[in-house]
Amino acid sequence: MKYFPLILVGVIIDALQAGVSVGIAALAFAAGPLGGAAAGAALCSAGGEVAAKACGTLGGVLGTFFAAGAAAAAAPIGLALGYIISFCLGLGGGAILFVLLKYSGIFYPSRFFGGVFGEIFPGLNWLPFWTGTVVFCILKKRREEKEVLAASTTVQQPAPVAANDNTPNRFADIRPARIAAGVLALMFITGGATTYAQTLPPPIQYVVTPEAPGPNQQVTIEAQGVGSFLGSANLTWVQDGEVVLDGVGERRYSFVTGSLGQKTTVRVSIDSSQGAFAQTFVFNPSLINLVWEADTTVPLLYKGKALYSAGSDYKVVALPSVYSGGARVGASALSFQWSRAGESLPEQSGLGRFVLAMTGDQLQASEDIAVDVYYGNVLAGRGGVSIGASAPRIVLYPRDPLRSALYDSAIPGAISLVGKELTVQAEPYYFSNKAKNGGALPYIWMLNDNETTGPDASRGILTLRQTGTGTGAATLGVSVQNSIADQFVQNASASVQILFGAQTGTSLLNFFGI
Repeated sequence: MKYFPLILVGVIIDALQAGVSVGIAALAFAAGPLGGAAAGAALCSAGGEVAAKACGTLGGVLGTFFAAGAAAAAAPIGLALGYIISFCLGLGGGAILFVLLKYSGIFYPSRFFGGVFGEIFPGLNWLPFWTGTVVFCILKKRREEKEVLAASTTVQQPAPVAANDNTPNRFADIRPARIAAGVLALMFITGGATTYAQTLPPPIQYVVTPEAPGPNQQVTIEAQGVGSFLGSANLTWVQDGEVVLDGVGERRYSFVTGSLGQKTTVRVSIDSSQGAFAQTFVFNPSLINLVWEADTTVPLLYKGKALYSAGSDYKVVALPSVYSGGARVGASALSFQWSRAGESLPEQSGLGRFVLAMTGDQLQASEDIAVDVYYGNVLAGRGGVSIGASAPRIVLYPRDPLRSALYDSAIPGAISLVGKELTVQAEPYYFSNKAKNGGALPYIWMLNDNETTGPDASRGILTLRQTGTGTGAATLGVSVQNSIADQFVQNASASVQILFGAQTGTSLLNFFGI
């Protein structure tokens, strides 16, 4: 058939349109919003290439736009995008057919623009309109040729030229159509073969557990393959130049790393029915120690650790012991990738960033911090720490006019008042320092369930004086509530029973050294 290459071009263009449209629709409904939009975005870029000048710019812009917003797209967007892509392909294919039909001398506007109308109509543009357009143009040409032949036989005069066939004879050559069909077919076949080759998984994968081992730690390397060919393959494991395991189906090898910084090299060679493979692993045992400090309140010269309370600020410092070539690598040459509760912290990560500063979540019982340390592109080590949230406390101490608060011993639950005056200092433990410095830790003093105050009550200091000569007991209490919204869970209270006019219970003379 003289015009068969033209038909082949139409079939290829329609096949591409139908495949893209049906594929995107299937992804949109089967994979959900993300599948529909992401597939549409990816294919729109490809559509820009196939449609060349007619669709290239539109395809590239749509691909970039929808790739950025694919996570928030919905399935209808994926379907709409599929229509746009199919229209782009049809527009580019129509431009190609227009040139080929014109060069072949069988271009008929009524047939051609009928195909264009079908391509524009949503829901029908996946039908083979371009193939039908080529067929109708060929049939129209055949009828005109028959009419010309019949007229020349009857009238015995030169055959008239078709009204729309005003192109020179050199355009009545089908070779451009053959070339275009061949190019499109080659693109279709090679593109499909390339895509298939890219989706093929590697024949062998290796699983190393743990991925970044420390010193004197057991490591397991396992070779995994697609299918069962490794079961009959011969595997040879070599550690530091010495064969340590050799046999059929020996896919797993375990060993213990050396001391800190001692390199261990393991090489596996595989001889299988699918060919020969080899892989080398190098281990430099490293340690990543993490230490943390919380920015919470404790008394001056306190010998203990300031514990973390929910919502407070804290810091984590990584102390890496990483070796390369027998030499220790400085922290400034290492890349630290931090994460909290499994979520990466890119703004806190980077080269030489071994200090992590965070504000805790007041709704979490602990802060789980992990870090992956890289030397170049190689994972050198991992570290992690879980920082438990402690409850803030209020501790009452006696206060001496000369020596200030006596932190050696806290006031017990009940005391006897000796003399006429008692000064108490309420010391907050494990509250946020940011709240304390910002005046967000107000003290509320209660005496026998009635609120009381004094000149230094806002600083946590209250002085009580006995009036009269009676005996009895009084309950003194104090409470602190963090007023910062993100730290509202931080609160504590304390109380003490004071006996006056009697000499029972614990005497305050002990606190004042008398």
